Amino acid sequence: MLKKIFCICTLMAALGTMAAVSQENKVFTADKHQEMGLECSTCHGDEAPTATVPGKVCLPCHESLEAVAARTKDYTVNPHENHITTSQDLQCSQCHNGHKANTPMCLNCHAGMKFK
Repeated sequence: MLKKIFCICTLMAALGTMAAVSQENKVFTADKHQEMGLECSTCHGDEAPTATVPGKVCLPCHESLEAVAARTKDYTVNPHENHITTSQDLQCSQCHNGHKANTPMCLNCHAGMKFK
């Protein structure tokens, strides 16, 4: 029995490590901006680099929610054109975390949805 518990714990630790490593290898929103030559201050301004960027800072480059929705129109489910984004004042950072993996708000209610 002790051997089974040890094996299960070892397997869980290995899976956790793999998940952490795969998370580290993802390209995040901030990485994409950096690849385009933008500096941290472009989005963060004089704020601390850890500060959440308000959505109004995104609009000079990304135009509007409607423009972003048009660019993502071919997604199976368009996260930028739905009952939540069109009826509430959401911040881009509620889904786009910059230095972490994106977390679509849709998943709060619609478990199992997949986005391209």
